[in-house]
Amino acid sequence: MSCCGKKDFDSSSFDHCLCDVVKAVKHIQDAGTDDFCDDCPTSCFTKPLGGLGSPTAFNTRVINLLTKTGDPFKVHKPNCEKDATTYPTFTCFRVEKIIGDCCVMLRAVFKEGYTWKATGLCVTVDIRCFCGIICVADAFVDLCPYD
Repeated sequence: MSCCGKKDFDSSSFDHCLCDVVKAVKHIQDAGTDDFCDDCPTSCFTKPLGGLGSPTAFNTRVINLLTKTGDPFKVHKPNCEKDATTYPTFTCFRVEKIIGDCCVMLRAVFKEGYTWKATGLCVTVDIRCFCGIICVADAFVDLCPYD
């Protein structure tokens, strides 16, 4: 499934814009700082990292991905206990790695008070399966996994 669920989608004849956006987010995270002003203050392309927040040390542009129904993509932390009834759900992510053209490893992150924290939960997705992206905030995320 790609291009928002269209099964007849031919990825060889069309560049998927979310692939480019996620690559830009990763590039901005890796670059740390660049001098560039953008007219849209919530744009995923805003540079430098930190441009979506007040100036401080940032290492992450937190994103949400939207499914073909417009709902936020979410992952659940696996709980393999026999009587498990609660599964923590995460909808915010950090781009960890670009694999090929449109495959992306995402790390679930969450906000606790004023602090963003990383989880040990990573998921690899084909970014072409999503229909939208929201850049939530630039933040410093403690990358030591929170359990």
